[in-house]
Amino acid sequence: MLGELNDTQINSILTSQVVGRLACTDGKQPYVVPATYAPDGKYIYGQTNAGTKLKMLRKNPNVCFQIEMMTDMRNWKSVLAYGKFEELKDQEAEKAREILYNLVFPL
Repeated sequence: MLGELNDTQINSILTSQVVGRLACTDGKQPYVVPATYAPDGKYIYGQTNAGTKLKMLRKNPNVCFQIEMMTDMRNWKSVLAYGKFEELKDQEAEKAREILYNLVFPL
C-alpha cells in the first residue's frame, strides 16, 4: 500500500497482530528485535527478560515499534509508532501482563 493509513486502519492492524518489531538504541548502535505485544488503545504492552534489550531501553527509553500485515508482495500495510519505554512495576506490571497474556496465549 502506498500512502498513509487513517486511525481506523492503524487500529485494525495493531489489534490484528501479536508480533511486531521493537527498535531501540544505546546511542551508538541500533537494535531491532521481534516482540509479542498487546495494545489497549493508549499503550502498547510487551514483556522482556534481563538482557541487551532491557539494558538499552533503560539507558535510552526512546523507541520505535513496527507492525506489518502482509497478504502478498502487492498487498501489505505497516504501522510505525514512536514512543518511550516505561518499565512497569507492581500492580501496573500485573495489569499489563494480564492484558498481554489474555491476547497472546490463546493463540
